[in-house]
Amino acid sequence: MSLLGKHGPGNSRQQDGIHIRRKYMDHSLNFLNWVNQLGFERSFLGRLAYFLDKKFSIRMVSILFLFSLGLSVLMFYDLELIGEYSVGEIAPVDIKSPINLVITDEVATEANRLEAERSLPVILDYESDAFEQVYNRIYKSFRIMRSLVHEIKWPTSEIRREEKIKDFMVYKSTFVKEIGNEVSDHIFEWLVVNKFSVRIENILIRAVSKWSNEKTIDSSDAILRDVDRKAIVREISPSGKGRELNMKLGEIKNIRDISQFSMEDVRGFSVLNDKDRDRVAKLAHILLVPNLTLNKQEFSERQKKVRDGVLPVQISIKKKQTIVMKDSPVQPLHLTILGEIRNIRSAQRTDFLSLFSALLLVELVIIFFSFLRRYSRNKVNIETKDIIVMGVVTTLVVILTRLFAYVVDSSLIEKYGEIIPPIAYLCAAPVAAGPMLVGLLISSVEIVWVFTVFLAAVMAIMTDLNTAFFLVSIIGGIAGAQGVFSCKKRNDIYRAGVRAGLTSAIAILLIYTLEHMGDANILRSLFWCVFGGFFGGIMSSFVAMTFVPLLESAFWYTTDIKLLELSNLTHPLMQEMMVKAPGTYQHCMNVGNMCDGAAKEIGANPLLAKVMAYYHDIGKMEHAQYFIENQRPGYNAHDHVSPHMSKTIIVAHVKDGAELAIKHKLGRPIVDGILQHHGTTLISYFYNKALVEQNADVTGSVEESDFRYPGPKPQFKEAAIVMLADSIEATARSLDEPTSGRLNAIVENVVESKFMDGQLDECNLSIRDLADIKEIFKRLLQAMYHHRLDYPHMRDGKVIAVHSPNKTAGKRT
Repeated sequence: MSLLGKHGPGNSRQQDGIHIRRKYMDHSLNFLNWVNQLGFERSFLGRLAYFLDKKFSIRMVSILFLFSLGLSVLMFYDLELIGEYSVGEIAPVDIKSPINLVITDEVATEANRLEAERSLPVILDYESDAFEQVYNRIYKSFRIMRSLVHEIKWPTSEIRREEKIKDFMVYKSTFVKEIGNEVSDHIFEWLVVNKFSVRIENILIRAVSKWSNEKTIDSSDAILRDVDRKAIVREISPSGKGRELNMKLGEIKNIRDISQFSMEDVRGFSVLNDKDRDRVAKLAHILLVPNLTLNKQEFSERQKKVRDGVLPVQISIKKKQTIVMKDSPVQPLHLTILGEIRNIRSAQRTDFLSLFSALLLVELVIIFFSFLRRYSRNKVNIETKDIIVMGVVTTLVVILTRLFAYVVDSSLIEKYGEIIPPIAYLCAAPVAAGPMLVGLLISSVEIVWVFTVFLAAVMAIMTDLNTAFFLVSIIGGIAGAQGVFSCKKRNDIYRAGVRAGLTSAIAILLIYTLEHMGDANILRSLFWCVFGGFFGGIMSSFVAMTFVPLLESAFWYTTDIKLLELSNLTHPLMQEMMVKAPGTYQHCMNVGNMCDGAAKEIGANPLLAKVMAYYHDIGKMEHAQYFIENQRPGYNAHDHVSPHMSKTIIVAHVKDGAELAIKHKLGRPIVDGILQHHGTTLISYFYNKALVEQNADVTGSVEESDFRYPGPKPQFKEAAIVMLADSIEATARSLDEPTSGRLNAIVENVVESKFMDGQLDECNLSIRDLADIKEIFKRLLQAMYHHRLDYPHMRDGKVIAVHSPNKTAGKRT
């Protein structure tokens, strides 16, 4: 897009009736014609789509959305990938965390929960009548067995007596059932021999009675084996829960530990012999029952509350912190951390982030361009290639910023993170390179502004909506773009980088101070951030210098830097023209000087005008002898050809020049200048000559349109200046005596004739511009064709006339 009008440099327009060679025609028309042949536009859907596209620019918005979506995916793409590892695998490199995260240490948390559970007292319910049932079972079982024993006549013979005892074993199951515990055959036989005596029964009852006064538990449940664990003993009464008693499990007798239940002080036990004491003790221990039972339901509820009350153990991991060192085995905790990192990344849903970011960027562009088109004083026209270039530059800056951040994170933050704050590295990113590149390639100030804000929004989204970075990107970008406007040499880009760096540094100084006023280390952080901002501007100039030639070649842009290179007269085309068409070469030099002065006078691009003038007649080299400035005196090649052929040769220099410019990649503005520098001007000399020949030959027909240049007319100021300077210089050169009056008359007549012929209708030259151009042309022509003093005349090596200074001072040739 250009401020030069609807048809600026690089925007040559094809008009009806104008022949332009296929080499610079728009071949995309073939594809459009094929699409039109399908007939879709005549259908209902086609007409609807056409209406919507015309009303709301659906195609442009769709392309913008697709670009923004792709750009957003690139912005959120994770460059740091974590490999798959297994427990015990040796880490080939240091495995570092790509993000800041806090993870729960499940092992440590579970250990704390178990510790909390161990500190929780167990709930034991005390049954005071638990041994009453034991008394009843002892009494009933012995009474039944004694009655059965008394029914048997026991023989006196020892052998037969033993046989009877064996037969009595059939009643063991009855005894076991009644007493409620399993009894060995040995003890049962002993009881049969003693005929289930009352003495044994009483000893058992006394022992049980003694132990019933103790608190007893059954440690079959593992939780009751911890002797140091606290317990809450609660009495159970018919009216509900009674009083509670706090004690340790070690203070409670365990029925599985028979050493805690002694029978030494049981009355009647000591008179028994050793064997009977052993058997009575075993039987008594079998009859033990716990009078304390674990209240599992209430204890489980308390356990759950205690577990839930334990805070999880958090592990804080900083970005770039080493998780597993090189050559170290991967542990389960490491896998947990790596898995959590993957979960966090997947939970971020970059697809949705990309979608919403794309929608935000599309809205931003639509709002900005709507505002510009409605309220901008300059009509904003943007070419397709300008849109493509801005997209390429945006993508380039995003890629460079991501790579820069990745390299910094990988190599510098770990080493210098304690000295240089991470935000300083972000400030050093070459973001200003984007506006600088666009400012070099596109001359519209409005478009550069919009692009800068758009790029700053992209950077802010990419850095988690960092407002400070957004402001710095805008300020530094505008400063850089302003620095490259109208740069005349490559060193100007470096100066623009210094300017962007200084502006960014000042902005960072102010913004960072406002955000971190009162921080302990503000001076150190501020120094590095300001230095990073300045370094980012310098780095942006190097990036711009690197990529501007590539963009120039790829998209056929012609920047002032390239124009400066083309203005070097050592260019192969200029050297060739100096040899093949020396008169044309001198003519181009004169026209270039005139264009340079005129462009400076009216505020156009003087470098572009001068370079266009240098190359505007390069097409004459093919047939140099047919142009008067290259002809020998007394010989005119046109005397031997017809006016129509002469016209064809003269007109061909425009097309030949355009082809040479394309071949040597001079740039679109130079090609446009070559095509437009004659406009559709009438070649009056050969037209009049053809009319004369027509009058002599009534069979012929001469059309004025056949003797006009194919055009197009000048579309921008610089092309119009070249047209006027070309005609004026050529006319002035033909004068035998170029007096001041004649030169002024030529300027006035040529400008007036071009204006009246409509050659200046399509450029944006004003009447004031034309007046200024005429004045500068008059001064320049006076300087180029000034009168000289008469010098002594020589003939045959001798002076034939010498005039005194007083007589020759006022004499002119």
